[in-house]
Amino acid sequence: MLNFDLNGIGILVLRIAIAYIYLHGVFMIGSTKNRRSIAIKRTGILFRDLEGGRYYSLLTNFSFFSAVSLMSLGSLLILSGFYIKIGALMLIIFTIPAIIVHKRESVKSHLLAEKIKKYSNDTIHEDLQLLANFSHAGHRSSGNKNYMLLAVNVYLYLMDNTIGFINIFI
Repeated sequence: MLNFDLNGIGILVLRIAIAYIYLHGVFMIGSTKNRRSIAIKRTGILFRDLEGGRYYSLLTNFSFFSAVSLMSLGSLLILSGFYIKIGALMLIIFTIPAIIVHKRESVKSHLLAEKIKKYSNDTIHEDLQLLANFSHAGHRSSGNKNYMLLAVNVYLYLMDNTIGFINIFI
């Protein structure tokens, strides 16, 4: 069995946690047809200037399936200890657009609330505003989470001498 110190154990736990977060995300956005449909629509916010255009659907679908692939493979590489730097780079490439999606969705929540208010009565305006605020806060919080994940992935990309998950059993 490989001898390692507490720092190595800490980094291993960090890698397991990062892999879990991203693999759970893959499950949450890709496990059912309905979840995939919602996630593809959310991915489309990256290409809002092209919406309704000829290649919008193709680009959105390609981006979604690329994101799922990057998350899956990157997580497995980090978890296994094989090619940790490549796995971290894959997760970095996924996380940057994810931050942009959450930022745009947080802004859109208030725009949608204002749009709906025009067609509703005054009694539901307060509830609608509260709902928009919750949506806005949730997306801002998710965006902040992605900033932290980005920082951890940059750390994993730049660090040396990591202990592979498989090395524990060898």
